[in-house]
Amino acid sequence: MAEIDPPRSPAHARHRLAWLDQLAYELFRATGRSQLMQCLWLYDRDVNIDALVRTNERLAALSFNRLIEPSPFPFGRPRWVKPAGAALPIETSPAVLPRSQLLPWANQRARAPIDPVQGPAWRMSVQRFDDGSTAVSTVGSHLVIDGMGALLAIEAAANGIAVPSPYQPRGARLWLAGCVSDAWQILVDAPRTLAALARIATTSGGSPAGPLKKPAIPADDTRSDRPTVVDLPAVAVTIEAQAWDTCAQRLGGHANTLLPSFVAALASRLGRRRASDGTINLLVPIDRRRGLNDDRALAIEFRSMTLSPEGLSTNLRPVKAALMALLRGTKELQTDTLALLLPAIAWMPRTFATALVNRLFRYADELPVSCSNLGTLPEGLAYIDSAPCGRVMTRAVDVNVTRHDLERSHGHLVVVASCFGKMVSLCVEAYQLEPTPTTPETLRVVTLQTLAEFGLDAMIDF
Repeated sequence: MAEIDPPRSPAHARHRLAWLDQLAYELFRATGRSQLMQCLWLYDRDVNIDALVRTNERLAALSFNRLIEPSPFPFGRPRWVKPAGAALPIETSPAVLPRSQLLPWANQRARAPIDPVQGPAWRMSVQRFDDGSTAVSTVGSHLVIDGMGALLAIEAAANGIAVPSPYQPRGARLWLAGCVSDAWQILVDAPRTLAALARIATTSGGSPAGPLKKPAIPADDTRSDRPTVVDLPAVAVTIEAQAWDTCAQRLGGHANTLLPSFVAALASRLGRRRASDGTINLLVPIDRRRGLNDDRALAIEFRSMTLSPEGLSTNLRPVKAALMALLRGTKELQTDTLALLLPAIAWMPRTFATALVNRLFRYADELPVSCSNLGTLPEGLAYIDSAPCGRVMTRAVDVNVTRHDLERSHGHLVVVASCFGKMVSLCVEAYQLEPTPTTPETLRVVTLQTLAEFGLDAMIDF
């Protein structure tokens, strides 16, 4: 269900979070887990700091630079606001690090404080390495904007586009005015809210998630005041785009079918087969953003694709048919399945968000694997310091993930693919609890083994 504010929407409806965005926000409040995106620019030279500062300032003028302001009403809808004050300065370090420290540095930047309510919701950092190379990192919260939206905003800023923020400053609404506006919005939403509550009561006996299987491992940390936080291993590899395309053609497919095949094969090696039939359930986000003025954070639809991992490295034709069916919409559209329940979010306990996500992504049965293809990155994205960089990579990063979170989802696997220049980048974040917890070295080995299964050579970036 796409909520787009019309150009002349009334004040009570202006800049409120869409329901899918509010679901993500409530899930963040319930779990404390931050889902972030990180874009990395790699240079074989020093960067032009002055030009980078100008890009950073233009980013601050776009909707990329915004925060969430909760409603003064317990059941009111939160809204978008702009931060008070100037943009956060670019973070630099006088120390020169060994090139082998790129991954630890990138991980450190991804774990710097990001707060979509108090701010900052994004950060830009620069680091020099001892081989003469330089890396630039931008990290932002998915609660503020999704990956494609962030790339669109960064490209605009890199190319000199500065759009005035449409939002009020944080805290600008007077308390009484906010109460009146949000109360009116509650009345406007009432028919859909009541319908959602009734649907929940009649279809699942008051439980939005329905019966869920118990986690495979006891959630010991739920009995502790300080849950165990797990750092998720990650790996990034690059493959020559020509080799990627040649491999896809050799197997009877194309570049877009090779990615889900690789992800399904990797998922199989990491034990994410569906218990009922041994297949792999891929969760594929479909971009639905409508330009820089689209107010939504998550302007995407989630669709699922089921693949059998057997034979994928020798024949892509079954995957081609499954992908065509997904794009035609003949497979189940996950966001439509529960769209009618989303208006009830504000009226349910915070744990409702977790239960709703359990049902939305079927963590108990499907063991979903996120497979995100950003496609060919726009050329203008490379010019954040006014001259082209050597390489651009994008990845998903989850921080403050507890062991209980991983038990609820029976592990974790997210793959983000993109193409820039003559290289295809695959960024993998994964963690399995059984039989032994996944380590960074294990993930590197398994990723390279899976690529070798397809006859692909790759270079490990970190």
